[in-house]
Amino acid sequence: MLGLVRTKEINHLGNKRAAEKALLDRWAREFRQPLLRYFRKRIPRATDADDLVQEVFVRLARRADLATIDCVEGYLFRTAASVLTDKFRKDSRAPEISELYEESVHGVEELSPERVLAGRESLDGLIAALYALPERTRHIFVLYHFENMRQKHIAAKFKMPISTIEKHMARANKHILKCMERTS
Repeated sequence: MLGLVRTKEINHLGNKRAAEKALLDRWAREFRQPLLRYFRKRIPRATDADDLVQEVFVRLARRADLATIDCVEGYLFRTAASVLTDKFRKDSRAPEISELYEESVHGVEELSPERVLAGRESLDGLIAALYALPERTRHIFVLYHFENMRQKHIAAKFKMPISTIEKHMARANKHILKCMERTS
């Protein structure tokens, strides 16, 4: 008796899986193009759209009972939005791929003695302009531009409002630009 019940369960599961596969295939045919359009409007590379559509249907296939979905279109596009969010999140964590250096494309720039001298003079001018700033303004400028410290952290360090840090930065930038224009 127990064996007969088990056989019925297996047959029922087999029929259920076949029905869900047929349902999934029908939805894939019906909604593939709308989903492709959805992704192509929102991502820069159209080649990724096919992969994202496939991910939507993979997630749908993992769902336990497809027959209980009331509004298929709404469910599919909510899933598509979730897939897109996951892609953006993953892409934001991935390092950017940079272009490989090719000498024939990028060329080689010669460092002539004149160019080296001009660079040193510019650097000397920048250093002189920095030392001409008031000490606190110079310190804030250096922390922000050379130590890559955020303005809110600089403000906390000096126990000042961010607006005061911004004023110091504006004063430093204006002074340095003026000095650099005089030397060039």
